[in-house]
Amino acid sequence: MKHYKIILIVVLITFVQQLSAQQKKEFSLQEAIDFAMNHNYSLLSSEKDIEDAKQQVKERMAYGFPQINGTIGYKDNIARPTSLLPGEFVGQPGKDVEIQFGTRYNANVNGSVTQLLFSGEYLIGLKAARTFFEKTNVDFFKNKVALKKQVAESYYNVLATREALRIVDSTLKTTEKLYNETKQVFKSGLAEDTDVDQLELLVENLKASQTNFINQLGITEAFLKFYLGIQNTDTLILTDDINRLIDIKKHTVLLQKQFNYRNTPDYNSLFKQKEISALQIDLAKSAYWPSINANLVAATNAQRDTWNFFSSDEKWYFSSFWGVTMNIPILSGGERRAKVKRAKIAFDQINLMEKQLVTQLQLQYKTAKSNYINALLVLKNKEKNRIVAKKIYDKTQEKYINGMAGSLDILNTHSQYLTAENQYVNASVGFLKAAEALEAILTEMQTNQ
Repeated sequence: MKHYKIILIVVLITFVQQLSAQQKKEFSLQEAIDFAMNHNYSLLSSEKDIEDAKQQVKERMAYGFPQINGTIGYKDNIARPTSLLPGEFVGQPGKDVEIQFGTRYNANVNGSVTQLLFSGEYLIGLKAARTFFEKTNVDFFKNKVALKKQVAESYYNVLATREALRIVDSTLKTTEKLYNETKQVFKSGLAEDTDVDQLELLVENLKASQTNFINQLGITEAFLKFYLGIQNTDTLILTDDINRLIDIKKHTVLLQKQFNYRNTPDYNSLFKQKEISALQIDLAKSAYWPSINANLVAATNAQRDTWNFFSSDEKWYFSSFWGVTMNIPILSGGERRAKVKRAKIAFDQINLMEKQLVTQLQLQYKTAKSNYINALLVLKNKEKNRIVAKKIYDKTQEKYINGMAGSLDILNTHSQYLTAENQYVNASVGFLKAAEALEAILTEMQTNQ
């Protein structure tokens, strides 16, 4: 009995922990987009790219500042090297004399200051690093535009799936009621068995559709949670209604807005890449230029046969010098020339990519605008069909109850009604996504990004 109590306590604790881990997240569409901008994993990583690019600029700038270094050296000549001197030097002609130079212990302390005076590679490299930082900011904004589209489309998918599930649930409830009533009528001998069978078949089909939409809802919610950057165990509460969002998108000024490919994040990103490519040519050419450095060195050293470097009675010998060094490239076997040519080839490729991108962006805009117009027309058509199909289905139900229509009529009009509802839901999502695509292509690069 004691073991059962322990198991029960463990189960209760686990259950409470799971409940505490689950959180309810409530979002309108705009709130979902704003939340994703601060919590989406990919965007957070992209934000780190900006910080990394900023540090690259600082790293490149540091090469132009004074470089101060110090060294401390110590040497213990355990076995001092032996040299041979001709005997004539010490009055012993014809005989080599062994002699050892130096002291047993040596120590030195050096300090140096180096200042870059001129380097074309440094100047151009610093400009390239700053341009890369600007491109990283452009790419970050570009990722934000893409994320907004992903979140919005996922939001629409969840709303559409929930709407489709609501329709099936409502229809299933009505159909089950009709099915049960028909069974009772059949038992009284006032209905045929085929009427019962057809309604039963309709109920089973609706249950299958219900299960399918429940599974789809789990998938669409999982995608939305992923883009939002929240746990899959969290509960999503979406406060925006799909019809309200449709009304908003219907009354936008998207069709009146002028498209300028130069203002798009895609073009700005490629343009920054083009600037970097041009700087790569200058960087390759700078390898032909000399570089100039100034340096100042101060050093002190001591030699001892007894280990007493910290004794105030013994001397340390100070030395110092300063100088200027110019490195002059003379011959590289054609390496520098090849690098310049490769940089020019890369720049030519960027120019081709620019022409391709301009054509692609213009085509994307025309396609997005056309899709938006067509999606709106389809939506209006499916909205009318939905109303008519619902009206026909309701009237057929009344006729069936009054004995003026058969189960086959119910089956046909119900199938027509569900098809019209699904087509309307799909048209709604298609229109909202078309609006998002048009908004994305019309989004202009912000100068403060």
